[in-house]
Amino acid sequence: MKKGIMPGLLLIPDITGFTKYINEADLQYSQITIALLLEAILKNNKLGLQVSEIEGDAILFYSFKKDYTVDEIIEQCFLMHRAFHHQLKQIIETDCSCGACTLLGELSLKFILHYGELGSVMINDFCKLYGKEVIIAHRLLKNDLALKEYILATEDFFTQYGTNYIRNLQFEKTSQVIDEVGIINYRFLKFY
Repeated sequence: MKKGIMPGLLLIPDITGFTKYINEADLQYSQITIALLLEAILKNNKLGLQVSEIEGDAILFYSFKKDYTVDEIIEQCFLMHRAFHHQLKQIIETDCSCGACTLLGELSLKFILHYGELGSVMINDFCKLYGKEVIIAHRLLKNDLALKEYILATEDFFTQYGTNYIRNLQFEKTSQVIDEVGIINYRFLKFY
């Protein structure tokens, strides 16, 4: 292992529909609702993953721990998904008819899971991640799936954590070409 480089887990929950929501809703009010949704995700981080960045509509979680099971990580995604939708429902049920609240129903949540060698550097109190694997995870946010809510996990993730889940989940396999990186094989599971 190279100095300053460690293998690690990346988990990115990303709000789908964020750009349209921000463009059409009142900025002052929408920033409050998005903050509430992101806080719901953060509060339900039961695995104790570290936060590298909050990126407007996404949170870049990471961990250098290797002792998670695939079930724990997938369940973490389900827990954050439920918390997001619970908070979304609470906001919508306020009976507010402002533009921001009426557009909230179009928001959804997707997850990217990846594993690989991560570079990191401390900048004040923040661990800034960098490297090819971080780029891959971010590029997979803009994938070819015609779905709004799903878990997308790379084959590198499954190589590290295995494919045996307690639940009988059926991930579908596919791949995508990422410019300057190549073919990335992954599996996805649609939220139901």
